[in-house]
Amino acid sequence: MNIYNKKVKLVFVSLLLFMVSTLNAQKPNPPIPKDTLLKKVEVSLVPIDGFGWDTLQRLKDNNPQNLRVPPKVPEIRKEDVLFTETVWEDIDAREKKNRLFLNAAKNGQGYQNFFKILLTIIESDTQNIKMFDARNDRFTNYYSLDQLYSAVKGDWQLADETDSTGKKTGNKVWERNPDKNSVGNMDSAVYSFRIKAQYIYDNRTSRMHYRIIGICPIASLKQTINNRDTVIKKPLFWLYYPGQLRNYLANHVVYNPNNQKDQNSWVELLEARYFDRVLTKTSNKNPNDKDLFELYKDPKKRLEAAEKIRQRIDDYDQDRWVY
Repeated sequence: MNIYNKKVKLVFVSLLLFMVSTLNAQKPNPPIPKDTLLKKVEVSLVPIDGFGWDTLQRLKDNNPQNLRVPPKVPEIRKEDVLFTETVWEDIDAREKKNRLFLNAAKNGQGYQNFFKILLTIIESDTQNIKMFDARNDRFTNYYSLDQLYSAVKGDWQLADETDSTGKKTGNKVWERNPDKNSVGNMDSAVYSFRIKAQYIYDNRTSRMHYRIIGICPIASLKQTINNRDTVIKKPLFWLYYPGQLRNYLANHVVYNPNNQKDQNSWVELLEARYFDRVLTKTSNKNPNDKDLFELYKDPKKRLEAAEKIRQRIDDYDQDRWVY
């Protein structure tokens, strides 16, 4: 009987060890941590400008946060549209007039860098602010935050966890694995923006309107091709400008180096075109849907063609007037 009990105990212990080893072998992977592209910048809870003290006494009950409302755009009837043309324009923030897009300072709202403002808006309201695939500027395919994180910092991979001394702990952790197509440092890589806009001439008011449709940040990646260093332009995503994005940008001010009291919102700057840009594509006389980079390899001829297109649009507006 004792021999039988010993055999039963031996079988039970063996079975228990087998189950433990099986559970260890099937140990699930750790959960993927929540990712972000920005360091959290806390918003000021009180006015940090001296001229903002008096607003504490003037806030209305229906607007406790003192939010700005973007200016209402004039209504245009389809019957009154005499002329329309869609253009694509690139903004190089390294130019002197466009340095405001790369401002590294922070204010009571947080970042003042335009690309980081866009990321802050996207990450704070994923319900209303949607990204679209950069490969199609017709806004046909959505683009997720995880796709953006992979494009900037690489895909997730399991790696060995190490302690403060560099010794492996035996656990696995998720890490981003950047490749040559990853953006990496956003501060140095993202300094260009593409705007899709439409010129519309309203025959009723005899006015040429400039309506922004979308904004696309562009990353510049330095790569070596055929033993030559070159810069590859990589559009990241498209944002649909009308609606919620416009409302958010109306509440982010643009840094004014000359007078910090006289600060316009990003809506006012963009829609008034207070920046230098280069036209890269037009819908006029372009049945093959090609941009100027494909039509003109010589940069000088490309700039001349862009200036001719812009001049033609301005001339159309001026020719409608009778003096």
